Amino acid sequence: MNRIKYLLKIYLICAGISIHILALGALLVAPDRVRDVYYRVYALLEDRVPLLKTDTVQSGLSIEEEIDLNFEPWKPLVSGNRKKPGIWVNDKLVNSIQQAVKALKNGDVLTIGAGVYREPLVIRADDVTVVGAGHVLIENTAAEGKAAIITKGDNIQIKNIECRHIEVRDRNGACVRHEGRGLTLTHVYFHHSQQGVMTGSNPGQVLIEDSRFERLGLGGRAHAIYVNGGKLTLRNSIVIAAKDQGHEVKSRAAMTSIENSVIASLSSQDSRLIDIPSGGVLMVSNSVLQMGVGSSNQDMIGYGLERRSYSLNKVELSNNLIIMERNGANILFHKHEDLPNMVPRNNLIVAQDPPALEGFNFLFTSRNEAGLEAYPQLPKRDSEIVKNK
Repeated sequence: MNRIKYLLKIYLICAGISIHILALGALLVAPDRVRDVYYRVYALLEDRVPLLKTDTVQSGLSIEEEIDLNFEPWKPLVSGNRKKPGIWVNDKLVNSIQQAVKALKNGDVLTIGAGVYREPLVIRADDVTVVGAGHVLIENTAAEGKAAIITKGDNIQIKNIECRHIEVRDRNGACVRHEGRGLTLTHVYFHHSQQGVMTGSNPGQVLIEDSRFERLGLGGRAHAIYVNGGKLTLRNSIVIAAKDQGHEVKSRAAMTSIENSVIASLSSQDSRLIDIPSGGVLMVSNSVLQMGVGSSNQDMIGYGLERRSYSLNKVELSNNLIIMERNGANILFHKHEDLPNMVPRNNLIVAQDPPALEGFNFLFTSRNEAGLEAYPQLPKRDSEIVKNK
């Protein structure tokens, strides 16, 4: 009997070593296939074992109900210069989006009439404006295995477009993939896709205003907003409830400015609210930042944790309302040791264990103590909340 136990022990040890060697080899040789297997198993378990689901329901509401509680439904802008239904290049009516994009020249305006479209756009000309006339929804499509809209030209503007359900094989399917220099997104609503907007490494100035990004992310590699260089300005916008460990905002830009916006987890399993992996300048002002109960990462803001790419490095947070209510550790700012500390000024911060900060800020241990409504209600974007304290 002892001999059998001994042989069984030796067998289990050898089998364990062999399995680990095979797993390591597979990860090195075919990492994408390993990730695919992981996601398939995760999805299967998530469907069959509810306790493994990570979208916490502390509020008793679903994520969608929490979003509805806090935000009005997105509505398209009503154009003061409406065209009749159809697709137009300047003043010329065309038969399809594909015909339109082939006809586009530098400086043209592509107007898309109200409707649901399942054709992708690849824009190669410069200085092109794409505008939705009424409620324009682009869904379930992708060009080049990348995105619903690919901008290869420079100085592209996209206005008044809704986009959803974009998925591609490499798990980076975006509503907009920006490969040129210069991009402006105005009043867009990107949601329920693998990624909202993603850029190349030299995107120039990226301006996002009056827009909404919701339920985006996949496998910790796709995010709501992912800018790989240049300069990013995000203002008067909402970025909420990224999923599957996606960041709400990931920016490798030399300068990232976030103004008068809401960036919030609610009960989703997002990662960092703001990830600035390469350093640079980060300015966040007059905004609401909320790290939720189900966030997978203890950091609200990560800074320079992958590499340090810039000679000018600075972080300023001013006049923000910051709520940290993750189950477990909550770290407001996690930086590489070689980079400077952030400069926080006049922020109202709610955390069970408030961080020790330099400068003048308002620190509270609970929403009730701060005079805020209970979870999952988000405060409004209003710096007066801070000024009145």
